[in-house]
Amino acid sequence: MSENRNCSLLSGLLIGGLVGVIAGLAYAPKSGKETREDLSGKAKDMACRLQGEYDGALEKGKIAYDKLLVRLRELEAKAERKAKDLRGGSGVPA
Repeated sequence: MSENRNCSLLSGLLIGGLVGVIAGLAYAPKSGKETREDLSGKAKDMACRLQGEYDGALEKGKIAYDKLLVRLRELEAKAERKAKDLRGGSGVPA
């Protein structure tokens, strides 16, 4: 849940930053061409940052998934051993 909250916060900050940049450029005393070039450059920068954030989040997700699979396999093996011990100790046929 904490990671979801962090993702939402990060998304909000990025969107807010983009809106702020656009608003600042819209009110800047520059020509239309200069403003469009600035917007284009800022959009490319933002896209690169977002791609980096996405790649990082994807990698973290893969690592967490792999750790979860290892843990689930450990729990499965432990449960099988416990069930085997219970069957062996109670005289119940397997």
